[in-house]
Amino acid sequence: METLPAHLSPVLGDLLLAIADDKLLLGHRNSDWTGLAPMLEEDIAFSSLAQDEIAHAQVLYEMAGELLGRDANALAFGRGVDEYRSSAVVEIPDQFDWAMAIVRQLFCDHFDVLRLDRLARSAWAPLAALGARLAAEERIHVAHVDDWVVRLGKGTDESKARLADALEKLAPEAVSLLEPVAGEDELVAAGLYPEPGGTSMRERWTAGLAAELNAAGLELSLPADLDGPGGRRGHHTTHLPELLDEMCEVYRIEPTAAW
Repeated sequence: METLPAHLSPVLGDLLLAIADDKLLLGHRNSDWTGLAPMLEEDIAFSSLAQDEIAHAQVLYEMAGELLGRDANALAFGRGVDEYRSSAVVEIPDQFDWAMAIVRQLFCDHFDVLRLDRLARSAWAPLAALGARLAAEERIHVAHVDDWVVRLGKGTDESKARLADALEKLAPEAVSLLEPVAGEDELVAAGLYPEPGGTSMRERWTAGLAAELNAAGLELSLPADLDGPGGRRGHHTTHLPELLDEMCEVYRIEPTAAW
């Protein structure tokens, strides 16, 4: 597909915003760990992964901006709360609990690599190229967090208990990642966001999570999908306004400034 159908541009733009919003907020949350990670090597690694998430968000905002006729910076920092498409799991603070940070990363990285792989199979060549590049980098994130999950699960009684507690707390929020954007089925039907046959997104995601948690001696228990509309439809947690106030402070002072 050389030309994107005009009627699908806003739908695809919304999907890219959902992915970019998740990545931007996750990167922002994880950047708070700079200087505070459990060891020096991890301090550098986790900060680097946070930068990766924000860099991924930037290129996704740029493509979404082209589709929606909006500036990428304005999309990242200039929307109202109900215009964001982020999932609940990236909005809530981890309270500087390392187990919470790692479990959130586990849920998000395993989900990200699946949806980026879907973008990499897109019938629209520019999107496929971008998806393939980001998916390759995302696999590094997955390997990193998987290593930490096994390390904590097989570490001490305390580390395993804290990991289990974080799983219990975050699982209800993690399913918000699965919420589709409005019109997503049109993108699937057009081959723009193809769903591999045989198993659903939830099944593939759950299988990947369960494999790593089983290796750590833990079990995965995810609730059913959301009962009602969530972040993909503009219904957010109470944490998002405060997070945006912090993240967007400089942009709001001078939106047109050039850096």
